[in-house]
Amino acid sequence: MLKLLLPPLLLLFGFSHAFANDVEVRMLRTVGLAETPKQVVATGDGQRFYVLTEAGEVQLFSGNGDLLGSFDAGPEVTNISPQGSNRLILEKGKQKQLMLVALEPIVQISTEGSPVLGPADAPVTIVIFDDFECPYCAKALPLVKEVVNAYQEQVKLVFKHFPLAMHRNARAAAVASIAAEEQGKFWPLHDLLFANYSKLSPQKITELAKQAGLDMERFEKDRKDPRLQQKITEDQREGQQIGVRGTPTIFINGRLLPQRSRAAFDQLIRAELTRAKRENK
Repeated sequence: MLKLLLPPLLLLFGFSHAFANDVEVRMLRTVGLAETPKQVVATGDGQRFYVLTEAGEVQLFSGNGDLLGSFDAGPEVTNISPQGSNRLILEKGKQKQLMLVALEPIVQISTEGSPVLGPADAPVTIVIFDDFECPYCAKALPLVKEVVNAYQEQVKLVFKHFPLAMHRNARAAAVASIAAEEQGKFWPLHDLLFANYSKLSPQKITELAKQAGLDMERFEKDRKDPRLQQKITEDQREGQQIGVRGTPTIFINGRLLPQRSRAAFDQLIRAELTRAKRENK
């Protein structure tokens, strides 16, 4: 246990009684840096922090200390200040300039072994981290389906499990959906689970599995397999590493969807299609 020793100067302000107890400090993680940082700052919500190096590189980390990306701001940058979760002010002291930049980390997400809807070779991949008991996920589903249908040959949807601890039946529903996937019926059960998100219980999940046309004997056997729990844990861990905190969280070719609207979907998808067209020339 580490004890923080507070300077006697605090006694002058009458705060001695407030600091009478020891403070226990738990080391959460050590983040190694390639060079000595010039400045380290964090966003107000603690979800991200930034490191400015002497060479002028800005490194972006998640609140857990995972490196999300970096960019070269230039050695003339003397100070950085976060403005919300995805904007940064760069200060150039000698030039007497301030630059406001928007940050858009592009994350790598493994899609191997995850349920996919759409052509495997689609140039645009939508990855959604979802919870079957989440009302916001259920509400977003019609919009997601609308987008997938609008870009049928150009987009594929990849589902990632992210059951939240506050939802009692979410993990059991996730396990059931993976068991359904073993029988090639993930998406039918997926739709039924979301249609009944507010009514889920162990009995209801079994009822919906029957409704989806599953071989129930095999279903009951498969959902007891520890491998299914491991798959959920892997999805959650991956989500946490790239900054997923709630559901639904949606990425388009690794770029975070800023808001759940058709306009936001269209803007990102069209940008990615344009990028793919340019790269294939």
